[in-house]
Amino acid sequence: MSNTMITLLKIVLHGDIHIDEIAKYIDLDVNSIDRNIHILNGYLKEKGIGQIERSNNIYSVKNLNGNVSEFFSKLDILSSKERQDIYCVRLLLNGYINLEKERQQMGVSRTTAIKDFKKVREFLEAQGIFLESKNSKGIFLKEQDSKELRGILCEKILKLFVDRDFLSRQRKELLDEINILDEITYVNIYRKLTERLETKKSIFSFYAIYSMAIIEEFKKNKIRYTVEYWIDEKNLKGILGFVEEEAPDLSPEFQEFLATVFVKMKNFLIMDKEVRDSYEKFCEKISIELELDCENKKIFAQTLKHCYSIASLNRRYGVLWVRKRPDSENCRISVAFIEKILKDLGIDMIYSDVMRVAGCVTNFFLTQEFKKGFKVLGVSRNANDEYSNRVITCIKEFYPEIEFQMESFLYFRFKDKTELESYNMIISDTETFSGGNLKRVNSFSIREVQKCFINYVLDKRLIKVKSL
Repeated sequence: MSNTMITLLKIVLHGDIHIDEIAKYIDLDVNSIDRNIHILNGYLKEKGIGQIERSNNIYSVKNLNGNVSEFFSKLDILSSKERQDIYCVRLLLNGYINLEKERQQMGVSRTTAIKDFKKVREFLEAQGIFLESKNSKGIFLKEQDSKELRGILCEKILKLFVDRDFLSRQRKELLDEINILDEITYVNIYRKLTERLETKKSIFSFYAIYSMAIIEEFKKNKIRYTVEYWIDEKNLKGILGFVEEEAPDLSPEFQEFLATVFVKMKNFLIMDKEVRDSYEKFCEKISIELELDCENKKIFAQTLKHCYSIASLNRRYGVLWVRKRPDSENCRISVAFIEKILKDLGIDMIYSDVMRVAGCVTNFFLTQEFKKGFKVLGVSRNANDEYSNRVITCIKEFYPEIEFQMESFLYFRFKDKTELESYNMIISDTETFSGGNLKRVNSFSIREVQKCFINYVLDKRLIKVKSL
């Protein structure tokens, strides 16, 4: 079973997915995907796991049996990059590594081990972390702790936790070996702080904290964390007070580190310099393409910051979220537009996050468009039934500033043209009339009304994009 087939299995396990979308996640053409899945099905059948079936170009796993996590934990396949990560984690945590012992455990040749470790050494030395060999004792770190060392370790341990359900045997053994703390204790601390500080929860922020706690435990000394110069001192001090109350048993140094994480979370500053720079370029390009003025550009940049940073982390840690293709032509144009901008800027993002970013862009325009003074008229033969009233109540909750009124088709027929033109949008589930502001729906449901709103916004905002 190759790494390619393992990646394919991870993708289809996330849900029904179109073959064209699979091609966006993995560097294979349609025929190669079919061939690999055919071979993969033979392996799955032998193991009694289930089968991957194709219907209307959509793949899905049928009759899934057994524990998927257990299935992956029995696999002995490691890519070169995964072997390098294992070497790196053991070396940085313990301060030394016996390469001969490691390569025997992995079942690779001495030549392969030397080749893999050479890349690890080059990577670490580029980060200012230097090694020395001591005859047959092994390879040692010249310096046991540094900001760069902790950053690399945190990222590689975090990746193990994020990929927890899909770890091969040796990666799972490594995680079990280093997972020496009570995870529930840190979950409870994280939960209390996110609720108290009203910050968004994410697997990335939690496992960044938990991974750093593991590193501190391994190093056995109280690490002094560097606070970034751009973090507001007053803000940090206030949050540190909450951390000290909720987690009094942690070391003062780790409490300060925890506070810096929550400052970043609260202000959506979880992006590192490389991601921040790419985000600025992305916002600038969007602003030019969609002709945003300075004020809207500023609001736009703040609105998308969290979504964009999470999308960057998903790519960095190999997280696959599968989303079905948009069923609206306008939405597909919007996704293709965002995809093109990212490609032009050389920004790598998984396809599901391209769709999510496109969705956030659309939501930004929805909030900009449906403001006070926007008038919507709903027309239905059942205008006064309970369900229609519930729909209107929900829409008013989503867009509290707009004026939304409902009328029966009988009264609607007697309105004159001037009055009809006074509405920005008319939504009807009955016979239509000739008018540019009318939107036809099959039924008066929240989903149908929301689709009308989305299409209205995209029709207006994507005029320039559609003409390209």
